[in-house]
Amino acid sequence: YRTGDLVRWNRDGNLEFLGRTDFQVKVRGLRIELGEIESALVALEEVAQAVVAVHDGDVGRHLVGYVVPAGGRSVDAEAVREAVGRALPAYMVPDAVMVLDAFPVTASEKVDRTALPPPRWNTREFRAPTTPIQQVVAAVFADVLGIDRVGLDDDFFALGGNSLAATR
Repeated sequence: YRTGDLVRWNRDGNLEFLGRTDFQVKVRGLRIELGEIESALVALEEVAQAVVAVHDGDVGRHLVGYVVPAGGRSVDAEAVREAVGRALPAYMVPDAVMVLDAFPVTASEKVDRTALPPPRWNTREFRAPTTPIQQVVAAVFADVLGIDRVGLDDDFFALGGNSLAATR
């Protein structure tokens, strides 16, 4: 039975997990095959190439889609997320989509996933909390997410939060 897990025996005679031998990842407790998300991204006519990576942030792991536009086209990152959301389950939709002119490559011309830029998290126009309860909730969200401020219209998950961070 092949799991895709890479392990080794340590000095104590126990198996030590080293990583995966494929592009399957575990995010928010779910196993995800990155290739499935990449296929959904390149199925969009405005996307020529796509790579999906996991970004480990202060509040957990996030899926980030990196796309290169098809010749002469422009890509609206939010529209891409919405389109992929119609094709994939919600847990597989990238938390952020980054549009690049080209992917960084290694000496052997393979995508250098370690050189992909960190994601930029979108925030909405700021509307300050007005009631004491809103102010407390916004302050807690900001603290958990490690950001300066959270407004009335901000979405905890769109700002980079997840269910594990929400328990804090």
